[in-house]
Amino acid sequence: MPGRQDPLIAPRFIVKFGSKVAGSFREATVVSAEHEPAEYKFADEKGNPGYYAVPGRMKFGRITLKRGLTNDMSMWKWRKEVEDGNVKAARTNGSILMCDQDGTPIAEYNFENAWPLKVSGPTPNANSNELAMEEVEIICERIWRAS
Repeated sequence: MPGRQDPLIAPRFIVKFGSKVAGSFREATVVSAEHEPAEYKFADEKGNPGYYAVPGRMKFGRITLKRGLTNDMSMWKWRKEVEDGNVKAARTNGSILMCDQDGTPIAEYNFENAWPLKVSGPTPNANSNELAMEEVEIICERIWRAS
């Protein structure tokens, strides 16, 4: 069909956070960007209630990266910078790129001044046959879709 564009499939993505996070990831959540509404409620001259809302401050969600546990310590070292008070050094820009079937990046989400808010290790369970997973929760000051 001419003009047809197939949607991208979720498992084809690339994560880039400068030199702060290396390796491959099983899952990445792309954060939201939204305004906090500034609401104005009032009563008019006849006592009738009124209401309107205007865009307030911008608010950005958090990025979560999950991967299988290996000997790679990059997420933990990045978080350690924040724990040691080196937040300025920990801040970095990053991207999550969604790719088509042949691996060509199609959609790019960029993040500014991101730093790791939390890291989590695996949940060992002798009754489980699942992979040991670790994750990092990242907060950023700005997000935008570049393509």
